[in-house]
Amino acid sequence: MESVGAVVFLPRDHANEMPLLLEKLLFSPGAVWLCEALKSAGVGRFLVVCHDDDREAAAACFPADTEFVTTGADDAGAKLSAFLTREPGKVVVVTRPVLLAPDGLNFLPAGQSPKVETGMYCMSTEVLAADLAAGEDFAGALKLHGGAVSETCAMPLQSRNPAMWRMYQGQAQVLEVSRLERMGARFIDPGSFFSDPTVRVGKGTVILPGTILRGKTTIGADCEIGPNSMIQDCVIGDGVTVNASQLNESTVADRTKVGPFAYVRPHCHVGADVKVGDFVELKNSTIGDGTKISHLTYVGDSDVGDHVNFGCGTVTVNYDGTAKYRTTIGDHAFIGCNTNLVAPVKIGDRAYTAAGSTVTEDVPADSLCIARSPQTIKVQWAAKRRRAKGRK
Repeated sequence: MESVGAVVFLPRDHANEMPLLLEKLLFSPGAVWLCEALKSAGVGRFLVVCHDDDREAAAACFPADTEFVTTGADDAGAKLSAFLTREPGKVVVVTRPVLLAPDGLNFLPAGQSPKVETGMYCMSTEVLAADLAAGEDFAGALKLHGGAVSETCAMPLQSRNPAMWRMYQGQAQVLEVSRLERMGARFIDPGSFFSDPTVRVGKGTVILPGTILRGKTTIGADCEIGPNSMIQDCVIGDGVTVNASQLNESTVADRTKVGPFAYVRPHCHVGADVKVGDFVELKNSTIGDGTKISHLTYVGDSDVGDHVNFGCGTVTVNYDGTAKYRTTIGDHAFIGCNTNLVAPVKIGDRAYTAAGSTVTEDVPADSLCIARSPQTIKVQWAAKRRRAKGRK
């Protein structure tokens, strides 16, 4: 396959303003949208020309092996020449802020200009390197030998005006829905969906209204996501349901059901065929296959085995005000309703905790833990109290 590189300029409009491509479109800077679109068009190498103060922000938008040239640096010409001559092929040059459709580049023949100037060109790396070596300036070389990209697949970003920016964001949303539909996603209400260009969705997944997908989220095939759900930087397996819930920086395996109103905080691994029900919060925990956490439960800093059943109101008490401690629960354990597991504590395989227990010591496998005060009944206590106070 022919090598394709890209030289991207991130100019500043004014001395104290960041480049327009570093402003956020929806959740990601415009440079991320541009980079993802160029990668989908086959670009594998990037060289970015920017102000030294913008380099850190720009580096977060491009692949880790991207090369950078600081505007006005003494070695700028040498770095550009080395980039162009390293591999023969084509180079895409982006001189102005632009929102690019992620379904390929439509370049006009050299010398033919689009109706709207997009600031994008494509030409041979060898030709561009030769033109620059001969003393031709960048703009002249592009005009002589570059094929301009058609305005049909590129929208120039020209203003920070709020009304214009809303228009750009609306166009980005349309492009993103179209991209994910080509992957096989199905939308009930595309107008209520928002995502980053780094998101991936598998075939047959249904996206319900009010869904937001952010960061490097990957969702498998045949899932149902939403309504009113936000997922950020997660890996979701096949056949997963996420209903009115939020998930962050975690993994969820196949056929698991999350929600409604669940909250999965960072660093969780949720196994296959798990139930994470209403008003359940997970944090920094591993949940084994087939485990059921149906409602009103907090599982934090815990390692939970397979096929564990959590009763309503269970809390892993992981923080003593100074440090966090872990809870370990073995396979097929049964945690009774309203149980407090005071970490560090271990519950063995197939062990039971009685409802209402506060567990402070390890429970061996196949054992029952009862950690609550014996019930005491004082007959007629309430009637005697009323009479003592002169009440009926």
